[in-house]
Amino acid sequence: MTHQRILACGDNHGDTESLEKLVEATDGEEFDFIIHTGDITNAYKTDLETGVDQLQAVEPYFETLAERGTLVYIYGNRDKERAFGGSPTHVSEEYELSVGHRLQAGGELTVDGQRFTADPADAGPEDILLTHGISQEAFFQSSANAYFCGDTHRARQFKTALNTGYLHNDKGFNGAYFTATLDDDEWEAAVHGLDEQWKGFVCPDHQWYGRQFTPEKFGCGLCKFGPGRQFSSIAFIAFEKATSEEEETASIDDLVVAARDGVVDDETFADQFRSYLEELANVDRPHPTDPLKPAESPESLKRQ
Repeated sequence: MTHQRILACGDNHGDTESLEKLVEATDGEEFDFIIHTGDITNAYKTDLETGVDQLQAVEPYFETLAERGTLVYIYGNRDKERAFGGSPTHVSEEYELSVGHRLQAGGELTVDGQRFTADPADAGPEDILLTHGISQEAFFQSSANAYFCGDTHRARQFKTALNTGYLHNDKGFNGAYFTATLDDDEWEAAVHGLDEQWKGFVCPDHQWYGRQFTPEKFGCGLCKFGPGRQFSSIAFIAFEKATSEEEETASIDDLVVAARDGVVDDETFADQFRSYLEELANVDRPHPTDPLKPAESPESLKRQ
């Protein structure tokens, strides 16, 4: 593999001010690829017509960026209307961008000799994996050369996996973009805040989570909000790995082993994940959003 310089961003949610600042900040720079991780519009939170207008407004900025590198993008969950009891219409059904290369969800494409895939199970060591929603398994254990994703609005890096956070969030704040350098023996990412300085750091209490990126004034997201959001999705994965179709329950021990094998192989993670599972196993009334609930057997859990 040869040296590659990549500009990675995502989740502008129909906002063009953040894209304008991105264009200004990267003026004069050149990249091998420019990657957008999805949620180009905010059709899901507004409506289809507004989403289409946003897509058209975004296009000139994409055109400028595409002059600086090959643009590859994937759509996100907000790029379609919210439908109740019907099939939602996607913004691309009403308007198709004339610039860049669209990677279909679950699909693959090869651009300038580089293969991109949106299927974690299909990602090889020379490929770039690109999804909107994060795959926890791929984020920690992908065999791809690099993995880019968005959706969570929590920017972080683990080895060769990068969540791009957001360009513009629901609270109206502009975020950041990333420049990444890919080589055979090196993978380096740098964060660039649009309105304020951002930092990259590893929390000593949550080193397993990877390198986090936030504005200078903020700290570890897991310390502030707790790791429940992360552990919830990992619990689903661990339960599927620890059980068969005939089994309806799994012990906490088996779930911890499955999580280490399939997601994060780290002692501190295992201890924290075990504590989370023990809390789930000992609640009197499970919350509807809990991934698992107490089973009849002690120290065991079952599906909600």
